[in-house]
Amino acid sequence: MSLNQNNLGKSDLGKQSSMPNKQQGISLAFLLFAIIIVSLLAAALMRINNQSNISVAQQVISTRAFFAAESGAHLQALAVFPVSGGIGICTNQTYNMTTEGLNGCRATTSCNNITINTIDYYQITSQGQCNIGQPLQATRTIEIRLKNISSP
Repeated sequence: MSLNQNNLGKSDLGKQSSMPNKQQGISLAFLLFAIIIVSLLAAALMRINNQSNISVAQQVISTRAFFAAESGAHLQALAVFPVSGGIGICTNQTYNMTTEGLNGCRATTSCNNITINTIDYYQITSQGQCNIGQPLQATRTIEIRLKNISSP
C-alpha cells in the first residue's frame, strides 16, 4: 500500500507542476504590461516636470525684465528731474544693468516733452530686456508720465 501512495504522490506532483508554468506565462505578460504602463507614466511625469521648470524660469526672467524696465524709467526720471536741482535732460538712454539680480539686463528709455496749457509733462517709456539672444528671454515695457510742478 505504501508503494501505491508513493506512485500516486509522484504523479500528482507532476500534474500540479504543469499548472504553475501556465500561470507564469500569464504573470510574465502582466508584468511586462505593468512595466510598460509605469514607464509611460514616468515619461509623462518627466515631461510635465520639464515644462514646469521652463515655465518657472520664464517667469523669473520676465520679472527681471519688468524690474529692469522700472529701473530704467526711474533712472530716466532722475535725469529729467535731478535730485541736485540742476537742469534736467530729456533724451533717449540705454542703461546696461550690472546690479545683482538684474545682471545681463538692459533698459532702453525714450523721453518726450509734452506741453499742455503751459504745463510741461514728460512721458518716459522704458523697455526692459533680459537674457537677450538666449532661448529664454523676456521684454517688458512700462510708461510713466511726469509733471513739472515748477512750471507756471
